[in-house]
Amino acid sequence: MKRLIISLFICLFFASGIVNAQETQSGWANGWKYAFSKEGMKEWKPEFTLRESGSFFIGRMMVTGGVRVDEKRSFALYLGQGNQWLDHVPAHVHSIRTGVSFRRYWHLGSRKIFAFYNDLSFGMGWVYKISGPSENIDRVRAKVGDMLFEGIWQPGFRVRFYKNIHMFFGPTLATDCIGVHWGIGF
Repeated sequence: MKRLIISLFICLFFASGIVNAQETQSGWANGWKYAFSKEGMKEWKPEFTLRESGSFFIGRMMVTGGVRVDEKRSFALYLGQGNQWLDHVPAHVHSIRTGVSFRRYWHLGSRKIFAFYNDLSFGMGWVYKISGPSENIDRVRAKVGDMLFEGIWQPGFRVRFYKNIHMFFGPTLATDCIGVHWGIGF
């Protein structure tokens, strides 16, 4: 199962736009080369998002802070808090999560108000609390202090309102859930 998940995320890495099949190889390399040149680095702008994602039994809030290296790509660090409800126990598993994120935009139109995007994030989480009736806590497999690997793919649709203030939404496919996400960015 772990091999399947890792293979899926490797495929998503290439599908996320880090490697774009529509651009020629030299055009793709030149875009990255310019973005990290001295002239390109002067055009970098900060980008922050606040997002919520969840499914039936898992919720996650994340704050990202990073840099938009050009009009199509951004890199960020994220910090989040996760909450998983275990219905069979019943209990809540609370965790802190952190990692890195890459976002690729495909703008619709010359004004760049609407865009499709692809977020790919990798990180780690730590269980900091398990809550519920005390007689049920022993039945939870996770223990306080456990580390969790996290891989998240979030494609979606973005609407920009003013400068870089925008709202976004779409599906979420992660190592611990399948659900939806939404949020704001600036």
